[in-house]
Order: sequence, then C-alpha cells, then structure tokens
Amino acid sequence: MLDGKIIRIIQYLSILLLLSLPPWFSMIKRFRNRMARRMIWILAFIPYIVAVTYTQNIVPFFAVLITLYFIKNQGDEGELYYFRPIRGKISYLIGISIVFRIAVTIVNGIYVALLMKFGLKPQPQEVMKLFLEKPWPEVIYLSLMTVIAAPILEEFIFRHIFYRNLAKINKTFSAIFTSLLFMLLHYNIAGAVSFFMVGVFNCYLYDKFGYKAAVFNHFLFNLVSVVGLLIMKYHNIPLTS
Repeated sequence: MLDGKIIRIIQYLSILLLLSLPPWFSMIKRFRNRMARRMIWILAFIPYIVAVTYTQNIVPFFAVLITLYFIKNQGDEGELYYFRPIRGKISYLIGISIVFRIAVTIVNGIYVALLMKFGLKPQPQEVMKLFLEKPWPEVIYLSLMTVIAAPILEEFIFRHIFYRNLAKINKTFSAIFTSLLFMLLHYNIAGAVSFFMVGVFNCYLYDKFGYKAAVFNHFLFNLVSVVGLLIMKYHNIPLTS
C-alpha cells in the first residue's frame, strides 16, 4: 500500500514539474507589464496548482493555448520561426509518419518479446485500460485529450521549451535527454521504446519543419492508437498483457 502511495506521489510531482509548471512560466513570461505579471502570480498560481491536481493535463493545455496566442500576436520573429506553417508538407509528413509508425510498432514489438523471453510481463499503459473499462462519455473525453490536447501540450513542453533550449548546448544530448524524460513521464515499461522513439523523431521534425510538424506526427501517432482502442472497446476485445 505504501509503495502504491509513493508511486502516486512521484507521478503527481513529475506531472507538476514537467507538464504543469513549464506552461505556467511560459505563459507568465508573455505578460510584458510587470504589474500584471505580479498580480497573476498572486491571484492565479495557487488556483492553477489546485486545478492541475484535479484536472491534470487540461489546465496546462489551456495555458499553452494562451501562450501560443501571445507568441502569435507579440511578433517575436525568432520564436515565430518555430511555429511556421506546414502547408504544402502535409502529404510528406503523413507519409513519413506512417513509415515511422510501422517502424516503431516493429521495434517495440521486438523489445516486448525480449522482455517476455527474460520472464518479464510488461503491462499495457494505464490509459489503455481506461479506454476499455470506462463508459463511452468518458472515453470520448479521453480520446479528445489523447489525440488533440496531449500533442499540443507535450510537444510545446518537450520540444519547444526543453529541447530547443538544451539544443543550444548540444542537439544530440538534448534530443536524447528530453526523449528520455518524455518516455519516463508515461510510466509504462511496455511502451518505453516507442515513447523514446517518438521523442527523438519529433525532435528531428521540430528542427526541420517546426513545432506544428511535431504536433502533427504526435497527433497521427495517438490517433492510430485511439482508433484501435475504440474498435477493441466496441467489439469487447480484451487487452492482452
């Protein structure tokens, strides 16, 4: 029982530190008026943390949307470069995302098979169980959070904030380190390799095409997973552990 509580505390703290505080600080930074910034700190920080406790990713997601609005309207050319449009590249991105998804599925399948060969029984990610066990209204909410909110939020944090800033020191180190953080935050041994590969590949997409390309790949990756889970739920197909 104690071990379970410790794990939940660690999960909460990691969500707070990696998914909640970066969007908060990034949003506050956009308020150029110092008095307004100070008032937001005083009036909104504690409610923000409390809201995160009860809603997890939804409040940081809206903080990112506010930040993106500021970035677009404040006209910082250096930062806007990373938010350049991907029109004209959609077909190419869909193609490489499909190839990437196939490669990840194969590599992660081999990884899971090796784990099982050595006597380990990796469990499916907790959110997969929720998709199959929760009623349909909650599943629709989970689907929207997974397919839309998660890519926008996580790519902003792990690629635009963490990777971009650490890349000023060393791009290879930044890609590996931020992808490891991205992998660890998902708390799932069975999907560890796939999460790490998504992180590294999205660093490449971020560098080459910008934030929107990384979000697009993340969106497609999660969409395929969610559609598969919805089909399983509709046909009452159980998860295999």
